[in-house]
Amino acid sequence: MAALAFLLECAATAALIGLAVSLLVWPALLALRGRVLRRVPSLRADLAFVLGTLPALASMGVVAAAGAPSFAAALGLVADHCLGHGHHVHLCFVHSTHVRPLLAAVGAFSLAVFLFRAGGLVLRLMRMQARLAALESLGTSRPGLFSIVAVPGAPQLCHAVGFVRRRILLSATLEESLTPTELRSALAHEEAHLRRRDPLLGLLLGVAGLFAAPFLARACAAVYQTAAEEACDAEAAATVGDGGLVAGALVKVAALQRKLSHVAGAAPAFGALALERRVRLLLDEEARAITAQALRVAGAVALAAGLLVLAHIAFLHHAVETALHLLF
Repeated sequence: MAALAFLLECAATAALIGLAVSLLVWPALLALRGRVLRRVPSLRADLAFVLGTLPALASMGVVAAAGAPSFAAALGLVADHCLGHGHHVHLCFVHSTHVRPLLAAVGAFSLAVFLFRAGGLVLRLMRMQARLAALESLGTSRPGLFSIVAVPGAPQLCHAVGFVRRRILLSATLEESLTPTELRSALAHEEAHLRRRDPLLGLLLGVAGLFAAPFLARACAAVYQTAAEEACDAEAAATVGDGGLVAGALVKVAALQRKLSHVAGAAPAFGALALERRVRLLLDEEARAITAQALRVAGAVALAAGLLVLAHIAFLHHAVETALHLLF
């Protein structure tokens, strides 16, 4: 019973912290969706990633700090403090507690929503991996900076994939439809995705979104995806040496994808996503190619958060218990 009460209390705490942080970072995300950092899309993508992961970092950090004393007491590292503060709610998986009905309901609902969203994410990943495996089983691999898997068939496909083993899927029909310069532009764009590790960052953003409010998770994913596409356009333009060539290839591929959308399904990255805005940036040469720093910045934030939690475990533990007591 104590373990169940502890689980529900932790779930409620994580959900409340995630919602609070989501509301705090929402104004900053709205600014990113406007004209802020228009000419530096890579930085905009990095900031969207960091904002999207903040609710997860805060939720996990606060819950870890709140539950740490009971784990330390169970291991004999510190004295058991539970009996000394029976005047309010306390988080402990050892001692039997009478969890408050409203707190238990919030925790149960939050846990159910988390598991439902996590199940959906896992199901989407499994389906994606199955489709990729089926496509790659039909193709042949070409060596290069990043291997290119040439896939036969009708879909107009040019897509960067791989969380660890990074590669590009390229359909034969698309390769035949593009001129050498256009193909070089498309491949340069996808190579930029792989250098930036966008497939991995997209996965991490999706997992972190499980701890955030759904509206923030969706908005962060949308801002990150659009900004990442613009950043890869800028890198492709720098590689090819002419933004107009990349814009022309972008428009042509988007037209081919729309023509065969009944075959290809959802458009891959080098396609029609935010097409007008991306073409305008390329033609005006507004977007600048800069190095992606999302993983480094997020890692620095996570390290700082971890050090803050370690330095203030006792305070955070007591603050969470007091807040739960006042709220419920």
